[in-house]
Amino acid sequence: MNDRNIVQAFETSEYRARLDKVRALMSNSGMDALVVISKADQFYLLGCDAPDASDYAVLVTLDDDPYFILRKMDADGATEAGCWLSKDRIIAYPESYVGGTDGKSVWEYIAQFIKSKVKASTRIGVEVSGLGVFSYRKLVATLGGQEPIDASDLVGACKVVKSERELIYMREAATIAERAILAGIDKIAVGARHPDAVAATMSALCAGTKSIPGGPGPFVYLRGGEFAKAPHQQWKDDVFAAGQEYYLLCGATRLQYPVALARIAHVGPVAPHRKHRHEAGMAGFHAVVDAMRPGATCADVARAYQGAIRPYGFIKEEGRFGYSLGLGFIDGPSLAFNNDTEIVANMTFHFESTFIDRGEEYLLSDTVRVTDTGAELLTTVPRDLFERPA
Repeated sequence: MNDRNIVQAFETSEYRARLDKVRALMSNSGMDALVVISKADQFYLLGCDAPDASDYAVLVTLDDDPYFILRKMDADGATEAGCWLSKDRIIAYPESYVGGTDGKSVWEYIAQFIKSKVKASTRIGVEVSGLGVFSYRKLVATLGGQEPIDASDLVGACKVVKSERELIYMREAATIAERAILAGIDKIAVGARHPDAVAATMSALCAGTKSIPGGPGPFVYLRGGEFAKAPHQQWKDDVFAAGQEYYLLCGATRLQYPVALARIAHVGPVAPHRKHRHEAGMAGFHAVVDAMRPGATCADVARAYQGAIRPYGFIKEEGRFGYSLGLGFIDGPSLAFNNDTEIVANMTFHFESTFIDRGEEYLLSDTVRVTDTGAELLTTVPRDLFERPA
């Protein structure tokens, strides 16, 4: 995989190719230097699996290898954590800056280091969205008071189209996600506890398979019954009830590359109105898969979904239908009526067929890769309504 006897997720040549893309965008945007703050963006450029990158920075210039500035504890092990940079490009700030009470700011240290490496006239871009107000003020003041160029989305634009190696990791994550969702559904039955179904799902996400290790950062959402309208709530300390419908959503990661999917389980025989709702959801799902191809826009895909569910009496009036999926989870444009981003090959999306009906949220989702001619579903778990014991 690499020439340095360490564990790297990608060849060093791939990291350098990513840097070339970033530098091209920097140059086009009038930047001579870029301060990368997002943990996902740092991982994308350097491969270092830093446990807490909230106060770390990567300094990218147009003509030399980057510098990675982080706390000494993590700097000492950055190479072993996958960073491809040579040791002299990994800069440690003293541990006294961590949780200190003497008023020192890490961002003053980082800014001073940046000043020592660039000219006074250097046009600096910063991922402003990754900084709190206090940290931003300290950084800007130490740099000399001039507002930097907001480069919050610059690296993100390079991450949207996935490489072959990235797609391998996402397919491996899909294999883990499939096992996890089925493990959770297997625990759903009348009187069984929601946390037990979540625990089975989470265990499978962490364990992975015999040949594919699980990864950190998995998540599980389980909603249904009287709490079905509360999205983005992970689970309740409750039991499954007869006649109720539940959705289970989980995300697996492989070397921080995620895949997400959701399936629906019904405790006991499926009620007719829920069968009808599922038919609508699947019609929308297939319409999206058909529409998701190079040259279409995100808005085209959203309109295809809306057009497919409307004959069934359903409509999704606002919000997105999915989003570009990758490092940092959401890593690009949303599938929404107001987004005219053109879709290209090797983009990956988490698509959600979702709407509210009779006070219940319907949610079925998959991760999709755009191919040269259409769409590839990364997961193969049946998209049926799972009937569980009542």
